[in-house]
Amino acid sequence: MSEEQETPQENQPIDLSKKDDAPKETVYNSPGTPPPFQPAPPFQQYGGMAQPNLPNSTIALILGILSIPACCCYGLGLIFGIIAWVLAGSDIKKYKLDPNGFSLSSYKNTKAGKVCGIIGAILSLLYIFCLIAAIAFFGWAALRDPELMKELLKQKGLQ
Repeated sequence: MSEEQETPQENQPIDLSKKDDAPKETVYNSPGTPPPFQPAPPFQQYGGMAQPNLPNSTIALILGILSIPACCCYGLGLIFGIIAWVLAGSDIKKYKLDPNGFSLSSYKNTKAGKVCGIIGAILSLLYIFCLIAAIAFFGWAALRDPELMKELLKQKGLQ
């Protein structure tokens, strides 16, 4: 057996005096060509033009988002939510009629605006119902015991 067969290659010391005459492969990429794994740019699909956005996607998203914190503003959130809901509904219909005519990101923004508008409208309705219930309860209490109401108003300094 030879010496190389007896000892594994990983345990042998490296001999720097030997020269490796095997040619080494070098890969040169010219600066103008992209590597083959990169996808083509999206602008070539429509003759150099990108897909347009849905007309009310941004407005529906903004109003939908604003409807959530505005739900405590005595019905302002309800107004924003309903407007966002209607605008998003019309844009979703337009997208479903021609899905290749509009960008997917604007469709997703429209759907998010519709969901936020629905949430804001529901929260606004709950706030308004709670407000009406509180006014009705305290109004009923004032009608049942007017002396107690006068006493409470004196303590608050309103009478």
